[in-house]
Amino acid sequence: MVLDTMRAMKTAVGETTALYGLVTGPLTLASHLRGTEIFMDMFEHVDYLDQLLAYCGRVADSVSRMYVDAGMDVIAVVDPLVSQISPRHFRKHLTKVFTDLFNSIKDMNVFTSFFVCGDATKNIEAMCETHPDSIAIDENIDLLPAKEITDRFNITIEGNIPLTSHMLLGNQQDNMQYVLNLMHAIAPHGHVPDNLIISPGCDMPYDIPIENVVGTMQAIREPETAHLMLANYHAQEYDLDSIALPDYPNLDMPLLEVFTLDSATCPACGYMKLAAERAVKELGDAVRMVEYKITTPENIARMMKMGIKNLPSMLINGELKFSSIIPSNSELIAAIAEYQK
Repeated sequence: MVLDTMRAMKTAVGETTALYGLVTGPLTLASHLRGTEIFMDMFEHVDYLDQLLAYCGRVADSVSRMYVDAGMDVIAVVDPLVSQISPRHFRKHLTKVFTDLFNSIKDMNVFTSFFVCGDATKNIEAMCETHPDSIAIDENIDLLPAKEITDRFNITIEGNIPLTSHMLLGNQQDNMQYVLNLMHAIAPHGHVPDNLIISPGCDMPYDIPIENVVGTMQAIREPETAHLMLANYHAQEYDLDSIALPDYPNLDMPLLEVFTLDSATCPACGYMKLAAERAVKELGDAVRMVEYKITTPENIARMMKMGIKNLPSMLINGELKFSSIIPSNSELIAAIAEYQK
């Protein structure tokens, strides 16, 4: 079905629109096969992990070839779990796998892109060392310093319009203003560089109003007109006072609060939630857990009131414990124990 759709899109718009074929990256694919144990494999089963990653790299290569045959112009290797590991582990286990994959795709005479979700700031340089043509980031990463790194490697950077607070829940003017601010921050004197692609930070939710997408495109293509349209713009405000927080000091048991983009669609968020659920299952009635998906205005307000900067994040009794790093089961159990009475 995917290949048939690609061929149909190539016929319909391929002459004027670059088509991306998205391939599951080696680490994320390995995590789908192995589960959360993959993070312990980095310490306890290194040889096994490397064999699994090499296999997943070959799978990604095979899928890429099918996508290129179907007419894709860019192969994007999407690996959100890269944000959950250290640069040391990236270079030890992933540099060769990704480098070989990107080189193979380039040999097919198409462009390559390295998509990553979450706060992968620490790994941007290591990602550049695998030599993709571009790197795509989401709203968790500050685009300006990330671009300074990609510029050193002559790599295009892509991102990072917020998916929920602006594209899904904002209005057309919110999105236009965000784009203009982003362009001005990168090019304060008006000349936006060629090695920048302004885009959503990740997959757009299906319910995004079409006018918000139109607004972003107009701001990119006609910034002067957009400035005039925004003469009386006022940013959307969130009512933080309406958000009631738990009485953390007086809770009768530890409370895990997992903040996610959406655990059903964001792999890194899903694994953060799974880590919490696994701990809850092991500890039983000795701990509670709740997920806050940042797909509603009230949960965005809650996130702002709690001072959370990155997703996914996990708090215990209101204190941030894990931000864009998925804890092992032993780490999380130990952290919970500090709050048990």
